Amino acid sequence: MTWLLVPLAFAAMALQDVVCVLMVRAETSGRAHRAAACDVLQDACGLASLGAVGGSLLIGGDLPLSAAVVAARLAGDYAGTWAGVRFGVWLDGRAGR
Repeated sequence: MTWLLVPLAFAAMALQDVVCVLMVRAETSGRAHRAAACDVLQDACGLASLGAVGGSLLIGGDLPLSAAVVAARLAGDYAGTWAGVRFGVWLDGRAGR
């Protein structure tokens, strides 16, 4: 079960970054309720990501697990930012139609 923290950290961080794009888009278009909902979802993803990192560090000295969880979180950060930007560009292209 403890190694499930690795994909959890990745997925939570990646989703947090993608939701951030949606939040910023909602903020810039004046959609306060949508922006607030995205902010709450983003915070929940951030807490899940930090919980995975904290959980791996608290598991009695399992250094490979902790390193893998931290690496997965960092990889999720990169992948989520990349995907969020690409998704935002795609949404902009669709809005122009």
